[in-house]
This record gives sequence, C-alpha cells and structure tokens, in this order.
Amino acid sequence: MAESRTRKRTPARSERTVGQRRGGEPWRPVFFASVIAVIVSVIVLLVVAADSLGRDAAPPPGGAPGGAVETPAPSPGNGNGASPTAAATAAPTERPTPGADGTIVVACGDILAPLDKQHRLPADCEPPDLVQLPAEISFGGAQYLRREALDALLELFEAARRDGFSLVVNSSYRSYDVQAQTYATWVQLYGQEYADRTSARPGHSEHQLGTTADVGARGLVLENFVGTPEAAWLEANSWKYGFIVSYPDGKEHITGYAYEPWHIRYVGKEVAADVHRSGLTLREYLLQR
Repeated sequence: MAESRTRKRTPARSERTVGQRRGGEPWRPVFFASVIAVIVSVIVLLVVAADSLGRDAAPPPGGAPGGAVETPAPSPGNGNGASPTAAATAAPTERPTPGADGTIVVACGDILAPLDKQHRLPADCEPPDLVQLPAEISFGGAQYLRREALDALLELFEAARRDGFSLVVNSSYRSYDVQAQTYATWVQLYGQEYADRTSARPGHSEHQLGTTADVGARGLVLENFVGTPEAAWLEANSWKYGFIVSYPDGKEHITGYAYEPWHIRYVGKEVAADVHRSGLTLREYLLQR
C-alpha cells in the first residue's frame, strides 16, 4: 500500500513542476513590456514634434513684428569662442522718424542732406566756413556761401561770361531766423497758400545750408528771371559745375515748390552729373541715397 501511494503521488508532483500553466507564463511579461515601450516612444515622439511646431509658429518675446525672428549672423570663425562682433549683431540702420511736428531733422553740415517740407535743419545750424561773395556778383547787399560752393559758383559765372551772360547772386546763405522773417513776409503779402508754394518755412530752406544761391541777370531776379536767355543757360549748364536747379518746371508735385529756374544748389560735380543723367529731381535723388 505504501509503495502504491508513493507511485500515485509522484505523477502529481511532476504535474505541478512542469504543468501547462506554469510553462506558458514567461512570454507574457516580455510582450507587455514591449507594448509599453512602444506606447512610451510614440508619446515622446508626439511631445517633441509638438514642441518643435510651437517654436516655429511663434516668435520668442521681443521678436520682430509679424512673426519674423531676427537671428544674428554668426561671427567669422576665430576659434576663440568669442561672441559675435558688433557688426554682425547690430540691427540695420533705422530711418529717422518724424518728430512731434511731423518733420525729420537732418544732420547739420551735410551738403547732400535732403531739405523739403518733411526734412529740416536744426535751428542753430550754421555753416562753419561762410565766405563773402565778391561785390561785383552780389546784388542787393552782401552775400555769403561756403568756400567750396563759392569756388564752384565763380567757375560757373566765368563760363557764363564766356558765353555772353553776366550773372549775379541776389540771395545766398540765410540763417534760420532770417528764413523765418522771409517766410512771414511772403505770408503777409500773398497769403499762406501762396507762401507755401514759393517760400520754405524756417529750417526747411536749402539756403540755410550755405550752398544755395538765387541767381539773376540784368536786374531781373526771382519771377522776372523766368524765360530769360540767362535762365535757359543756367538750367542747361549749371550741373557741369556742381549745381542743380532744385525746383524745375512741372515738378511741383514732387518738390513741393513752384518752378524756380533761379534757385541752384551746390552738390559737387560728381553728384550733379549723376542727378543730371538720372532725370530725377534733386529731392528724389537725395531721398534714395
């Protein structure tokens, strides 16, 4: 009996040791671990993608308007780990912005500064090298120009003389205060609308530069100079000596001022030749520099 019971128990012990239930369990942990790893990987991938899209869609605080992000150009590789140079990181030069009165103040002393109804000189701007013109070419009192402009004007007047024309200057440098008085006089005589077409407000006059002259001949000045042979000669030849007629005929909608064939401004021979070739008014040319 004891022997028989022993034989019956042996198979039972063998079933518990190598039975079907225990033999099938080891693959399940591996399977579940793989599934979980795949799910985690997908979640991480989605989070990274969303973060990348978010960075592309919105600029960082303080970024450029309109969603553009200004990235400094890398500095030339110098191998020392230094930060980018100032030239590489500096923002483009900003255009001057209008002041409270809607005008832009230009640099004093720049003979190529645009001067019109939107651009003006400081009230205290006065050229440092004003020279009195010779009496024989001054009409209506002493006249002054900057040395470089006067030298060019004498060359221009000599060329006119060789062609049979005797030119004079009836107005040249005007200070801010003198221009204020001039403008007020035109307003008083002819009214605001007419004055704004024929006279610059203080600070806006090219005469304050010390490089501009109003030219006449035979006692004919300002409107009386229009249509004269001298006016035609001046328009055709002044650019050769560094001068430009600032307010040509038919360009009031561009210059803001009525036709003034007597008003010439010195800009240098090279620039004057360039303006002449371009066909632009002086204002257009200077504003596109």
